[in-house]
Amino acid sequence: MGVTSVIPFFLQIALPYSLLWGGICLSITSIVLTLALLKLAFATHAGRIFYIAFFMLFIPTSVLAIFLPTVLATSYTPFIQGALSLPLLALWPLAKLEALPEAWEATAQELGANQGACVRLILWPLLKKSLVFSFFLSFFLGIAQ
Repeated sequence: MGVTSVIPFFLQIALPYSLLWGGICLSITSIVLTLALLKLAFATHAGRIFYIAFFMLFIPTSVLAIFLPTVLATSYTPFIQGALSLPLLALWPLAKLEALPEAWEATAQELGANQGACVRLILWPLLKKSLVFSFFLSFFLGIAQ
């Protein structure tokens, strides 16, 4: 019979499955890191600082993430690509988070809203479209890699 082609990383997994596994790893890594960053930006009220830093970094890190497999072909390359796509994926939610006034949380608590109600009634409607877009972009980057 013929020799099946394999990629030398991912522990000798056959080619179509290794590409699928790499895309899944990239997507999950980028989604988890994006959510962790948004939680950190929300908790520390540093959304503006993160937004400015990621605005400056999203082009170089995106280019590096695209060309990383040609330079570094190891089993952890998709995880690094997922981490490098973080500035691109977190840019739109951070822009929405930056638009919130400084005292919105204190105002909501004065009106009787607890933390869960603040997230459900204020943050989720504000961030819903940008988070869905970031998730689709993450899955597209995972498939395209």
